Amino acid sequence: MGFRDRDYSRGDDNESHWGVTVTPAVKYILIANVVVFLLQIFVVREVQSATELLRRFNPEFNKLYEEAEAGNAEAAQELKKQYGDILESDKDKSKLRGFASFMPRVSIVTEWFELVPSKVYRQGQVWRLFTHAFCHSRESLWHILFNMLAFFWFGRTLESMFGTREFTYFYFAGILAAAFAYIALDLYTGENAPAIGASGAVMAVLMLYTWHFPRSEMLVFWVLPIEMRFLMAFYVLWDLHPVLLTLSGDRGSSGIAHAAHLGGLAFGFFYGKCNWNISSLVGDVFDRRSWPLWLRRSPLRSRPRLRIAPEPRDDEGTSLDADNIDAILQKIFVSGRASLTDAEIEILRKASERLKKQRRD
Repeated sequence: MGFRDRDYSRGDDNESHWGVTVTPAVKYILIANVVVFLLQIFVVREVQSATELLRRFNPEFNKLYEEAEAGNAEAAQELKKQYGDILESDKDKSKLRGFASFMPRVSIVTEWFELVPSKVYRQGQVWRLFTHAFCHSRESLWHILFNMLAFFWFGRTLESMFGTREFTYFYFAGILAAAFAYIALDLYTGENAPAIGASGAVMAVLMLYTWHFPRSEMLVFWVLPIEMRFLMAFYVLWDLHPVLLTLSGDRGSSGIAHAAHLGGLAFGFFYGKCNWNISSLVGDVFDRRSWPLWLRRSPLRSRPRLRIAPEPRDDEGTSLDADNIDAILQKIFVSGRASLTDAEIEILRKASERLKKQRRD
């Protein structure tokens, strides 16, 4: 399917607020992100221990802790050597109360929605592959603000080009690509650090926009004009460098999910280059005519029951089947209508009324 053959949106469903056009998918995704962000702020609990806090913010400690919990004696010894004071402090509740006042509270929504690789592939919590993209850092407003502004600026154009349905599929596929890229790198490092944010999917949006409008300009810091193709080249290098360092053995953490960014960038690039259409793919999956013949004939599918319809009869029980009517019409052709009996004339009348009724129905 060519680009011009896509299901374009004609703008009929777009809304204008204060002179700014807002497309449906962009609007509802923005609302969902804001609602989840507010829930992250208000639905919280207190930190139970210093160990819990350190596991969330120190990937090295979290890795050692998990290995020790799994029975690795060497990891347990190293954990005790480096963090013994913290582990001992958790046993003293008076010490916990002493520093509880400055420890940040934990968002329950974030705990359930964040992307924790081991919980996806070990515990089957697959919803995290998508829900993490609706969470942002509750301690910083800039995280959600920059993501949503970029999504708003460029997403509206893409949704108007591709249509609401295709753009929605594209956005969620970008979320999935970012999540898989992040998990793939985590399997290599074994850190199992949680990730949140829509950055991966937003990077897919930026890349697809750049593919179609490479020379369009954007004002960096609202001052410096730069073409999108150069801006995206910078983003690719900026995210690729720390990932290459990680692959080479450097275990330093920047606190940014660069692998997820690269996953979104790669998906947006190939989506534009290969001219993918996810709506058609989804339609083929649910269209039984595109299924293999063995699957269409599967005994698991329900089959219609065959029923033998009774021959139509008039009120006196005279058969109105096709053979009788053909014989009467043949008699008219050979001998004329005057040769018909009263019963045969009545059969023709009944057949005519039935045919008229079927046409009306």
